[in-house]
Amino acid sequence: MATLGTSPGGVAETLYNLSMGNYVAPFESKELSFDELVVVRTKGTDEAYYALKAVLICCVNYEKVREVLFPFDDINNPKDFVTVRETVRGLLRTGDFMDFTGGRKAISAAAVLSAREVGAHLVTTIIEQQEYGEMMKKFNQLKEKLAGVYNRRDCRTIYCELMSKTARTIVFF
Repeated sequence: MATLGTSPGGVAETLYNLSMGNYVAPFESKELSFDELVVVRTKGTDEAYYALKAVLICCVNYEKVREVLFPFDDINNPKDFVTVRETVRGLLRTGDFMDFTGGRKAISAAAVLSAREVGAHLVTTIIEQQEYGEMMKKFNQLKEKLAGVYNRRDCRTIYCELMSKTARTIVFF
């Protein structure tokens, strides 16, 4: 599971690094596989979501993505916070991975609390600011095209430039 904000940065890198065993953790790193990636997002994140799906299809060869879309753009009151926390808690199981790299702070906070409550691993991916800025420029140039990627036939090599080559993934628990 992963939280997503207005850019796709970090989520694909987390999935890729975990699947390749390329991460730092308080346990021995190994290649992991995932039945599906659940993306937690709010309204206003459509472009980032379609870009993420395109990058996963084109660059990671991963298509099993499901979204949880909240009808608000941020947590605006305690009820919204509880809604996110309860929804995420209902989807996570002990041993799952919760990537809180993307998204609004309050959304990520609710997801992190839920993950700890059920015994899921917390994970984040760090992308150097300069590289992230370059990726965002490309994202802004390509985002309209990325919405039209439904399978590998729709892929272009340039889409993989939206994925960091030097991202570092850390599992905390």
